Amino acid sequence: MNFLSNILREEGGFDYKKAIVDSIVILIIDIPDAKENGLLHLCEFIEDCEFTYLSTQILHFLGIEGPKTSDPSKYIRYIYNRVILENATVRASAVSTLAKFGAMVNFLKPRIFVLLRCCLFDIFSALYTCVFSHFFCTFFKLVVAFEKVCTLHCCSKLAQFIALSCEPTI
Repeated sequence: MNFLSNILREEGGFDYKKAIVDSIVILIIDIPDAKENGLLHLCEFIEDCEFTYLSTQILHFLGIEGPKTSDPSKYIRYIYNRVILENATVRASAVSTLAKFGAMVNFLKPRIFVLLRCCLFDIFSALYTCVFSHFFCTFFKLVVAFEKVCTLHCCSKLAQFIALSCEPTI
């Protein structure tokens, strides 16, 4: 696993990096004892990953496997860094992954709620707002009837409504 992680940091194109990531994923799936170490290697890789597709695939995989580990909280920092530092596609994927952690790990739910709530005020990306609104509603099991085609305006208004109705009480 360390060998794969080391060569993942070297120069290489998309196909090269994808093959290495796929190999690490296979090891994680086939060898349960390799899961936590492998997930951490993938987390470190997305810190400097230049390929949007690979970042979103790793975040998706983290959302599935990360909550099942002995200490799922150690992945939250890596995921939240993608929310802050990446393009809209990766950010949306990171929000989805955070929501999965919050939905599956009860002791993380309050901390995830704070992180997701901060994300709600991102006014720079309508796509991000739409995706976030969907997962915010799923995460807290709010009953919201979305039409088959949810327009960005609709999602933006929903995000504003949720933000106003969840004002913090101090």
